[in-house]
Amino acid sequence: MIKVVVQLLHDLRALPKGATDEQARQVFANLGEQLFALSKCPDYVVNRGHYFGTQLGDADKQALIAFVKTF
Repeated sequence: MIKVVVQLLHDLRALPKGATDEQARQVFANLGEQLFALSKCPDYVVNRGHYFGTQLGDADKQALIAFVKTF
């Protein structure tokens, strides 16, 4: 982990002032796999939400919404 942090700091210093997104991608491209390896999160899509009630019909969905509003 320390190696990745040191490399990240080095890359941050190498980034030109006012860099574009594309320039940042090029500078940090060497860290992607290392950061993924350190990640403990198996799901890289943040906040997918939940699918509770998606199989319900429209009338049941509206009833569920009305019920939840009473909380």
